Amino acid sequence: MKKHIETLSDWIESREVRGYYTFTKEDIEKQFPSAGKVYIKTALYRLAAKAKIVSPWRNFYVIMPVEYSLKGVIPPVFYMDQLMSYLGKRYYVALLNAASFYGASHQRVQTFSLMVEQPSMRNTSKSGTSILFFSKKEISMEFVRKHKTQTGYINVSCPELTAVDLVENEKSVGGLNRVCTVLNELAETMNLDSLDDSFFKTSAIPVFQRLGYILEHVLERADLAETLYSKMEVAGLRFRKIPFKINKPTEGCEVDKKWKVIINQEIEIDE
Repeated sequence: MKKHIETLSDWIESREVRGYYTFTKEDIEKQFPSAGKVYIKTALYRLAAKAKIVSPWRNFYVIMPVEYSLKGVIPPVFYMDQLMSYLGKRYYVALLNAASFYGASHQRVQTFSLMVEQPSMRNTSKSGTSILFFSKKEISMEFVRKHKTQTGYINVSCPELTAVDLVENEKSVGGLNRVCTVLNELAETMNLDSLDDSFFKTSAIPVFQRLGYILEHVLERADLAETLYSKMEVAGLRFRKIPFKINKPTEGCEVDKKWKVIINQEIEIDE
């Protein structure tokens, strides 16, 4: 390379100073058009070896902030919005990670759950964090909130959508007992009054039946349960008998007449 062109290391340092913590391989090629592939590959390898950068996704890099350099692990909230923008994916932080934004902190350590529009993405475990991808055919940004981060903003499901996703994906977050424990705290931030019919397109009807049953009989939040029930009636949703716990025997189990939920599992909430 010609001497008057700054090095890749210098360029990365200048980005960090200006508050830009992510870059792509395409950014490098644009900045250093005369640099060969070997130079770029070698320079990136050396910077990664020194823990100056990490690559949570192919051809996407994050500059290691000083405050995270000791552990060498960068929280996904630090770069996830930029990564999803790079991949052209509509997304939101979901499940236990979303619940933690609203004070319900019963979440798994070192995992990060993300909901993306189909097609789905493969789970990945890089840079000290496992990223779990869940998918929906369509994501409505109506129920997604933007939360401030060190590097900008990140999309997070609203408390009501978070509750629905937790019930729908209960197996992936530790089962119904854990879901109910988290919902017990999340319920404090839920506001079902403002929801319209479009909310019921975010999941299947049985999911809302289970959520309603949990709110009324497990969490004893009759106020929230009644609001949900009335809005489901207005939306014209038809209930059918469904098991509370999927793929578990229901023979001889009592049926809740209101929610039409077959009570085939007892719940114990961790206080």
